[in-house]
Amino acid sequence: MLTSLPMLIFAIFITFIIGFIVIALYQVYISAKQVEQSTPSTGNSITILDRCGSILPYWLPLLEGLQNFGQQILPDYPFSLMSLYKKTLMPFVIFYVTHPALAFITFFVLYYLFVRAKSPLPNRPFIRFNVLQSILLFLINSLLGATFRALPIEFRMSLYGLMLCNTLFWFVLSTIIYSVVKSIEGKYAKIPVISQAVRIQIDNQN
Repeated sequence: MLTSLPMLIFAIFITFIIGFIVIALYQVYISAKQVEQSTPSTGNSITILDRCGSILPYWLPLLEGLQNFGQQILPDYPFSLMSLYKKTLMPFVIFYVTHPALAFITFFVLYYLFVRAKSPLPNRPFIRFNVLQSILLFLINSLLGATFRALPIEFRMSLYGLMLCNTLFWFVLSTIIYSVVKSIEGKYAKIPVISQAVRIQIDNQN
């Protein structure tokens, strides 16, 4: 546990650094492209801290999806992709799998700090939206993973089982990538049903 803790801290640090660099480059691009447009500033502007903070929670559904589906299908992908996966995400997935309680602890910490109506932290609507959306994606991934593992092993190892696993994996990956890109842009993601459910939950708590 102690030897793996620096890896987790390093992952959070790298996420912040990459997010900051990408957001900075995106801001430069937007300023150069839309320099003629000036919009009046509002009190609810989305800051760089909001964007970086909105990226971090998506580690939870990403690792859950890689555990449930990626571990099974990625070995069948081209060797270069598998090699890249082993050098980047696989150590985090192994840490995640060997510490199953970590996912639930993270889940409840995120819920307590950002989702509850009486959160101890200042209200940041953009971060709150993305945290709640990442939690919902995590729960969906967990449900899909449990359902898939409950299927007969003959089906899971068959062609149709692998096709289903590929479909679920790319659904997980695409929704997370889309949400992270929207967070970097400072925009709210619009995933059908999921984002609408998040909006309803936030409106009910206000």
